Amino acid sequence: MRPESLHRDHRHRVTLFRGGGDGQHAVVCFEHGRDRMAGFGPAAAPRFAARLGIDALMVQTARRDWFLSDRSAALAAALEQATRHYAEVTATGFSMGGYAALLYSAACRAVRVMAVSPQYCIDPRLAPFDPGRHGKFARLGRPMPPPEAWGNPLLRGALIYDPAIRADRGHAALIRAGFARLTPIALPFGGHPATGAVAAAEGGIGRMAEMVVLDRLDGGLVRQMHRDARRRADTYRLNLARAALARHPARALAELRALAGSAPPPIRFEAGLLLLERGDEGAAMQLSHLLEEMTAVPPAWQRRLNRALRAAGV
Repeated sequence: MRPESLHRDHRHRVTLFRGGGDGQHAVVCFEHGRDRMAGFGPAAAPRFAARLGIDALMVQTARRDWFLSDRSAALAAALEQATRHYAEVTATGFSMGGYAALLYSAACRAVRVMAVSPQYCIDPRLAPFDPGRHGKFARLGRPMPPPEAWGNPLLRGALIYDPAIRADRGHAALIRAGFARLTPIALPFGGHPATGAVAAAEGGIGRMAEMVVLDRLDGGLVRQMHRDARRRADTYRLNLARAALARHPARALAELRALAGSAPPPIRFEAGLLLLERGDEGAAMQLSHLLEEMTAVPPAWQRRLNRALRAAGV
């Protein structure tokens, strides 16, 4: 699938990857937020689109702006133009991209959506339950419309969220009110995004997307995929241990120590921070060893570690 640029300006890009099918079906994928967004990353088509033979339109933003900028109208016009010949369009997005998939669903003529842990709005007046994103709203410097204001309220498809995360629950409840035909699918302790456990299984996310694209969504099957995957998903173990700290601290701390010692680096880092916050004697040394092993440390990790060390008095 070779890329074709359909729209590009200093804030947004739309790249088309043509599938091998009849050209009548497309999926519009809105990228999720990245750690440091100061420009565009490479665009790549999802593998499920190639398997299905459908066209894939990848929508990117240069900033962590929830796809809201002085170029939003131009982006909406570009999406409308790019999708005008398709008989059926599905939109997908995770977190910030999930908000955009809902917000621009009418512009891209989507009839179905897979929105994973999307935000409804991060304005403190509408989302007081999500204080961690209120600073990001202030940096947007513009109003943030609720997604049904621009989107297609008749959308069907999957609204996937983690009910163990207060912010996810709050956003999902507001989205369900604005998009009543969506099927809510709760995946406890999946994390953010809520498909963290399913993603650990090869092709798990693609299987879910195919269900939505083909209009064969089975919420029970998605939940079963989550249950099957969680047994071997470090993300699930981390989130479950975090939630268990208050009521079962001994078991939770033992699990966190195991994760901090042998899980993949992102999980080791998160587990180490939790142990550091609980005053674990070996946490600072484990985190130090982890960073020494890495060839490139994400800037956000260093900032978070410095804050945690100061809070712990280390």
